[in-house]
Parts: sequence; structure tokens; C-alpha cells
Amino acid sequence: MDNKQLLNILSQRTGRPVDEVKSLVDALAGIVRRAAADLDAVAVPTFGTFTPVKHPEEVRRDLSTGKNILLPPEITLTFKPGSLLLKRLRHE
Repeated sequence: MDNKQLLNILSQRTGRPVDEVKSLVDALAGIVRRAAADLDAVAVPTFGTFTPVKHPEEVRRDLSTGKNILLPPEITLTFKPGSLLLKRLRHE
């Protein structure tokens, strides 16, 4: 499923126009992005929790040149689905 299909499904299920659903999804993504940058978790009731994990910078060897390179720190998101979401996924 790609983004366009997701937006269409959400539009059909909510009865809202696709443009409105897209703006709501974009707003949610912005909130999660800002919270992750501050290393704050975002919990969406009945859906799940997005938790940021910060990985420190590290030195790696470039296999093609043999030189050491410094990789910058990064923040990745983990998602833990809520119990209601898991229940609905199992029954559909």
C-alpha cells in the first residue's frame, strides 16, 4: 500500500475529502517529527505510540576507499501498536 492508497481508504472510511485527509495526515506527521526531534514520544489513543531512539555518531570504515568516515547521530522512530489496533487487525 502506498500513500495515495492509504489516503483514499481513509477518505472513504471517514467520509472526508481526500485533500482534507491529506492535510490531517501531514499535520500528524509534522507533530510526530517535531516531538521526535525533541526525543519525546507521541501516543495516539487506541492506535499506538511512536518512540524516538537516538543513535550516537560513530566512525565507520568505507569499504570502497578504506578511509574512516564519521556518521552523524540519527534519530529513528519505533512504533508500538495499541491493543485496540492489534485487536482490529486480527479480526479483519
